[in-house]
Amino acid sequence: MTNHQEDQEKTMKSGSLSLEKERSATVEDVLDEIQHEKSWRGLIIVTLLLTTHLSTAYVINYPNFGGFIPYTSWKCLKNSTLCTERVGQYSKEYPGKSPYNSDVLCGKYKDGPAMTVKTDFAWDLTEGRSTYAIEWNIYCGTEYKGTLLSSLYFVGGFVGLLIGSFTFDTLGRRTILIPGYFVVAACMLAAAIAPNIGVMMAIRVVMGIGSYMGLSGLYVYIIENTCSRWRGLVSSYIATCWGLGTGAVLPIFGYFITSWRWLSAAGGLLMFGSALCWFIVPNSPRQLMENNNKKSAATKSLKRMAKLLGREFDADNTNLIRSKKEAVAQASYLDTLKEFIRYPELGIQVMIQMHQWVIVAFLYYGFTFSWSKLGKNIYLGYMFSGISEILAALICWFGQDMFGRRTTLVSLYLAGGASFLIALVPLSFGSQNVLTMEQLMCLIGTMTVSGAWGTNYLYVAEQSPTNQRGKISAVCSIAARLGSFAGPQASLLFTWNKTATLVFFSVLAISAGLIALRLPETRGRQSPNSAQEVQDRRRNSVERRRGELSS
Repeated sequence: MTNHQEDQEKTMKSGSLSLEKERSATVEDVLDEIQHEKSWRGLIIVTLLLTTHLSTAYVINYPNFGGFIPYTSWKCLKNSTLCTERVGQYSKEYPGKSPYNSDVLCGKYKDGPAMTVKTDFAWDLTEGRSTYAIEWNIYCGTEYKGTLLSSLYFVGGFVGLLIGSFTFDTLGRRTILIPGYFVVAACMLAAAIAPNIGVMMAIRVVMGIGSYMGLSGLYVYIIENTCSRWRGLVSSYIATCWGLGTGAVLPIFGYFITSWRWLSAAGGLLMFGSALCWFIVPNSPRQLMENNNKKSAATKSLKRMAKLLGREFDADNTNLIRSKKEAVAQASYLDTLKEFIRYPELGIQVMIQMHQWVIVAFLYYGFTFSWSKLGKNIYLGYMFSGISEILAALICWFGQDMFGRRTTLVSLYLAGGASFLIALVPLSFGSQNVLTMEQLMCLIGTMTVSGAWGTNYLYVAEQSPTNQRGKISAVCSIAARLGSFAGPQASLLFTWNKTATLVFFSVLAISAGLIALRLPETRGRQSPNSAQEVQDRRRNSVERRRGELSS
């Protein structure tokens, strides 16, 4: 045998050997393999990506500090006898309360309308702290401008989610969220030089567009590219980062940065730096393969992910396939909408989630923008709020993996409804009434609402088919914008009647918990890749239950 023939034989043998080793695998199969074990590299990468989530929490809640109305910083003018008499009268009648509050200052206490606020009171600015509420006269009858400014952010969010619903499943999650975060960074920097409330409102609308182009894309990207074993933990970690943004980063920045303009600029720089982290990771391999059938691009993304995690992925001997039963061409946007009619179970689940997202967003932002009404110290109020969100994330992690997603979700909603009712009990703790039952139960209620929302996010990611996941996430977030737009107005409800407001909150939470019983359990199951799988799972669940009852 000649040398040439020997080389040919070796080549044929090695070729047949490689063909024997070649195996077929879905993207989720590969993700399960490269993420099977814990990885410090993975934790670092997820943490870097979630700095944008932390920054978004800073951006959304910025008006609570930049536009805070410090009523306790009002002082009587020396020559105002009327002011001195009224403050003294209020102090005698309510010895445990500061006379410098909205009731006295805004003319709501007894014959207050006869009092001219600008004549009888002046700001005490010895601390050197500024807010745009003082600079633009947003107080005493014009507070609605402040709540409107907060709500307009979610109007922009509605537009951002519409953009996402059309583009997440086609152009990709990462492709859309990166520009969105850079828009937010630019808007926060622009807000630092806003000359008036009108310009600030316009900036907040654009800021909302960018934020929600990023927010939903972030969650979908991270959860769909996390193996089923770690999804509960990662979902809780996402919520923890949000709590750190709300309860640690923003209050600390707000305490040490005394100018509202510099506080806005700091948020812009924080968002700009965190958005750069998204250039580390590739486009979603699952979205590339399942939605667009781009095998080569999906393989490259998986190789890059494996390299980032320090794992091995034998791309040369892996035949990447789609999970769907039928390998059809990429469907049009209209075709994917028709699936909600062809497969009614998908539509039912989405409607339930939309209902829950409206309620949970209203409750969440109702408290987020009302802590100045419920507590004496805004910094401590938001710090405890952040702690409660972190505790909620830990409880969700344990509950979701131990008892399942549905049981955890229902329990959190019902516990929140109960806590709002217990808040009506007139009790105080401490020698100087440092903590009231109302504040304690509202903190617990905030914790349960935050945990429920985090579980809702996980539910949408796990129960939605891959070709609809970005769209359904955007649709649910759009529904949540209705609640989040109304949420900041709850601060006005607390001023009007706290009892009625808390009872209303309780009814909403309990109703959301009861309706959640209709949702399927998704713990330990692979996410569906088509609407047909969603329908089949429901049918199999019903048949199994009927069999158990008949036996």
